[in-house]
Amino acid sequence: MELGAIPDSLQLALRILVILVAAIGLRIALKIVASRLMGRLKAQSQNGSAQASERLLSRSATIASITNNTATWAIAITTIVMVLSELGVDTGALIAVTTILGAALGFGGQTLVKDVISGIFIVFEDQFGVGDQVNLDGVTGKIEAVGLRVTQVRDAEGTLWYLRNGEILKVGNASQRGK
Repeated sequence: MELGAIPDSLQLALRILVILVAAIGLRIALKIVASRLMGRLKAQSQNGSAQASERLLSRSATIASITNNTATWAIAITTIVMVLSELGVDTGALIAVTTILGAALGFGGQTLVKDVISGIFIVFEDQFGVGDQVNLDGVTGKIEAVGLRVTQVRDAEGTLWYLRNGEILKVGNASQRGK
């Protein structure tokens, strides 16, 4: 059967389905690759000292979490733009409007930008990572997640604290003793 014999609406639905399946497949593939890399890091970390191994795993988990989140958003946004393009929406105009909106939000969302930039420095300077026992501006507990914008700390009473990265001024990390 020729593609010309398939109704236009069915062709459109098939193209959109292919885009969605490709996006989901890419996301799953990236997740598998990340999982295998973490497995290799765990295996390699067992060869070093216990403290260095724990630190490597903690930092790797933090970077993996941020990479995972970034990849998910990039795939989702790309998929949405491709589907809208298939539906006949002028994506050039959409991207231009999004750029202008982004600039306006950039001016209005300076604290968000501050949080994200601080989050990047926290990760790459290895100030703390997932699993570390820390004191962040008076909140003491174990790091559960480090994102680009927010760090999550669970205290001894079980309360989960969300700290904006741009607001963290003092970091005490008990897990980095003797570093």
